[in-house]
Amino acid sequence: MQFFCSSKILLIISSIFFYTQIASAQSSLSAIATLLQLEGTVKTVTAKSSKGRRSINGMLLYPGDKISTSENSKATVEYRDGTRVRLFQNSELALNFSEEQATRKRTFNFQLSLNKGSLRGRFLKGLQRTIILTPTAQIRVKGTTVRIEDNDNRATVSLTEGQVEVSNLSSKTILNPGQRLHNFRRTENLVDKVSSLPNILYLKTFDYELDFRDGKSKQLKFNVQLQHSISGKSVWRSGMVMFESNYYSIRLPKRFMLDEKGFAHLLVGIDPPRLKDPRFRGLITIRAFMDQDGFDDVAEGSLVLKILNADSKRKLIFNPDGNLIEKHK
Repeated sequence: MQFFCSSKILLIISSIFFYTQIASAQSSLSAIATLLQLEGTVKTVTAKSSKGRRSINGMLLYPGDKISTSENSKATVEYRDGTRVRLFQNSELALNFSEEQATRKRTFNFQLSLNKGSLRGRFLKGLQRTIILTPTAQIRVKGTTVRIEDNDNRATVSLTEGQVEVSNLSSKTILNPGQRLHNFRRTENLVDKVSSLPNILYLKTFDYELDFRDGKSKQLKFNVQLQHSISGKSVWRSGMVMFESNYYSIRLPKRFMLDEKGFAHLLVGIDPPRLKDPRFRGLITIRAFMDQDGFDDVAEGSLVLKILNADSKRKLIFNPDGNLIEKHK
């Protein structure tokens, strides 16, 4: 009996030591990304939870972590440099590693594995080098907006912006903006599979130049329509759309649905730029992408708004009440 108790105590101590070592190993690593915009059931496998646990919004991610989504579920992985990967339903993504380069600018090397399912990735040009592995192909990314799907040993890669090199067991090819590789296998000749993206999200507004000298916010009317890339004809197809922008003072709808005719009408709020912001050049970019799987045949839409007088010299003064007043010379 005494031997049994001693063995049990020893086993408990060994287990505590083992899990402490795992926790210590993970704590010695820096978090490389954050999990955001969760919908439905999303699980994360970590060093502390090998069987996986339910993910939470704002959860920190480390090298080696795996994220899986179930039916009607989605999640966004945001890296420290601003790179975003949107994982769609019934997918599994592994964050193999992230490595920061010792260069004048902060640059990163990423490697991801899409074990199954589909994703949309926006990788920042000139700031990182990314390799995405799937069961069917290897995709080398250099500053790109790309969609990837891989299921049942067939893959599709479609490109809106940038450039990617796609390779399988027998060949490789370069994709340029507006091109895709549709439904290819591991040993197919990829050069013969390159085609044009047939559809595009078209964005339109009625005010492309904004004047904020009155200090007031603006509200713009936007039309979004799914169109054929060449003819411009409407494509009758409903689906979920998400907006994103490089501007810090913009109020975008979280998501919205195209109606059965592939059309949506919405409002976007834009506030004046900050008084002191040397990085802002007076241009606002807004992008729209299909926020669900099954839309690898649709190029993303974008438009650019210009803020008038953004480069004017400004003088800051205060009135007797202490309120800040901006005057242009």
